[in-house]
Amino acid sequence: MEVLIKKKRTRGKRIFIWSSSVVLLLVICTVIFLNIYTLSSVPKIDGTIKLEDLQHAVIVKRDSKGVPHIKAENAHDLYFSQGYVQAQDRLFQMDLSRRQASGMLSEVVGEAAVDRDKLFRTLGLRRAAEASVSQYDGEAKYALQSFADGVNAFIREAKEEKKLPVEFTILGYEPAEWSIVDSLTIGKYMAFDLGGHWHGQAFRYWALKNLPKEQANELFPTYPKDAPRLLAELKDTNVDVAQSFAKTIIPPEFNGSNNWVISGEKSASGKPILADDPHLSLATPSIWYQSKLEMKDLNVSGVIFAGVPGVILGHNDKIAWGVTNAGPDVQDLYIEKRNPNNENEFLYNDKWEKATVVDESIKVKGGKTIPYNVTVTRHGPVISEFADKGKEKTKTVFALKWTALEPSAELKAVLNMNKAKDWNEFETALQDFHTPTQNFVFASNDGTIAYKANGNIPVRKKGDGSLPVPGWTDEYEWEGYIPFDQLPKVINPKQGFISTANNKIVDDNYPYHISNTWAQPYRQMRIQEFLQEKEKYTVKDLEELQMDQKNLYGKEFTPIFLKELNKASLNEVEKEGVKQLIKWNFYDSKDEAAPLIFHLFMRW
Repeated sequence: MEVLIKKKRTRGKRIFIWSSSVVLLLVICTVIFLNIYTLSSVPKIDGTIKLEDLQHAVIVKRDSKGVPHIKAENAHDLYFSQGYVQAQDRLFQMDLSRRQASGMLSEVVGEAAVDRDKLFRTLGLRRAAEASVSQYDGEAKYALQSFADGVNAFIREAKEEKKLPVEFTILGYEPAEWSIVDSLTIGKYMAFDLGGHWHGQAFRYWALKNLPKEQANELFPTYPKDAPRLLAELKDTNVDVAQSFAKTIIPPEFNGSNNWVISGEKSASGKPILADDPHLSLATPSIWYQSKLEMKDLNVSGVIFAGVPGVILGHNDKIAWGVTNAGPDVQDLYIEKRNPNNENEFLYNDKWEKATVVDESIKVKGGKTIPYNVTVTRHGPVISEFADKGKEKTKTVFALKWTALEPSAELKAVLNMNKAKDWNEFETALQDFHTPTQNFVFASNDGTIAYKANGNIPVRKKGDGSLPVPGWTDEYEWEGYIPFDQLPKVINPKQGFISTANNKIVDDNYPYHISNTWAQPYRQMRIQEFLQEKEKYTVKDLEELQMDQKNLYGKEFTPIFLKELNKASLNEVEKEGVKQLIKWNFYDSKDEAAPLIFHLFMRW
């Protein structure tokens, strides 16, 4: 019996060992296969690549960080090569970006993306991009097409050589050809990423209709001046904000951007220094794609969104520039009254107007197609019904009017900015940059530093962009935009520096409305405090400012918090937390407890 038991155990051990060995071998083989397969899809970045569409030889050198430096004989070859190289590095990202902005993700990832696709089909970023193509001609259109041709050259090559990025194989599809519209749609998406005032309008509408004025006042430090009159006009309207705007469409928490420029008088080198730190949504890989572009009369370096030609932030031989989001009110929600006898007609100045109905059927992975129509009134797309899941059409709806949904030619501005040699040429280029509205800071070799808040900011007949407005009357229409020559601007200020941090950019004497919503002033206050501490600054100093951790927000509110705190009710751990706050130097050090305590408290 004893021998039999031993044999049984030995056999079991052998089976376990053999099974484990087989599993381990399979794992090793799988890892080796995946590594070989993945490496086989890595594009060639050394040696010579022959491309029939090039007119001359192009040199692409990658620095130690992999950033491509592209040198070409002419514009076609330069932007063709930029498209080809971007596709080498970011083709899958580029494809997902155009799909997301166009509302076409479901086609490759399945039903999980249908609601997201409905949002972007409703907004119509791709429709706006298609309408914008006619705004381009000459060099800008040539650059767009050359870029698209370069992307497509890589796609064809990767398909022929079976070297598409591995993500395409995992999802089981191949990318379609790239087009001018794809690049422009990605540009429109960035306006979406940097916008979102309509969410605030919808929330205020809900709060003011559902809460007493006193409670609404607590939510809105500045009570909308039009609220009493508008609420009277809107008393018979009812848009279900909670149902219409699902959590999935609310943008991530705003975290701000910073930029500044100092004059030669404040610089140790005697030349201006510009620093830019734009904060966009986190993504892997990064939203930005860095490159250097060189040809006759052009030598520019900086970043652009993957899928778009040129350089949107950077410098050339003569100038440098950067941006932060200006955050203007460029979106309005119009409450439209629907004809009870015709769901596609809406009231305007006592007459029923027919809306446009756009077929935006959504293809879903697996062969299914979901019928989906978008209704567009005179003010814009009806955005309050895309999440209604087949409910009956409501009597009143929200329609969105937004500058980004209009035809525009931002890339024309970008390419002219790339070539600009001084402030006058740069500012002239900005005339084509309509959306999103940005705080541009500028420096040039001739010593000029400058700032301009640039973009289309609407001038309203009535209203201030804080609340939805009646769409059944012409009283709340836009009358145009703030004239280009009256947009906020500063050139060579006496203080020797300019800075922005999404803060309020004009005083109350400015004749036009820009925004109701600004970032808290503390980042701007800290930047200005830092730039007034010394007479001269180096590049290293400004790098330190970009990483600065001083918290003026905490400095202002911690004493108030400590004063109002009922210390008698605290336990021992909480009392220790108070001690940490009392001795805090208001720097957000990762090694200190006080910053964590403060930020957690402020989140409550």
